[in-house]
Amino acid sequence: MKRTVTLVLTMAFMALSLCCCGAKRDPKYIGKWEATSMTVNGNAMDNFVGVPIGALFRFEIFENGKVTWQSPVDNKILQNANSDKEITWKEKEENILQFKVKDLTGNNADEMMTLYYRDEMLVIEGEGSSIDIKKVEEFTEIDTDALNSAASVIQNFGVTQ
Repeated sequence: MKRTVTLVLTMAFMALSLCCCGAKRDPKYIGKWEATSMTVNGNAMDNFVGVPIGALFRFEIFENGKVTWQSPVDNKILQNANSDKEITWKEKEENILQFKVKDLTGNNADEMMTLYYRDEMLVIEGEGSSIDIKKVEEFTEIDTDALNSAASVIQNFGVTQ
């Protein structure tokens, strides 16, 4: 009897461990993503105040559920968000991703961002605007001197921490 109970419990635990080893993640999302354009009130643009959109919106999605925000900007306003944030992702519904941005300092509430997968691109939509983001093998090289100059201009126009 003990042997039968032990065998049944062992099989149950094995079945549970196989079912609960982590979420299956669609491989179409895994990789590097970079913005190609932003549309605001019907006007498409590939840069924002001289900063290429691809430099502002680029990230890497990993199979383990983590997201790393990438930024070539070396500026306190527009810099890499990974130092005090943790970004995770999940497929909320078919072709709808949800990013959860957790503030590791505890100063701000968690934020959620919804991305829609359409025509092999991710799209962020909001009040009259959208950002189209494509999957890339490597991030586009950016002239960091020009980029940092543009970031400084943005900072000098009153965007402060």
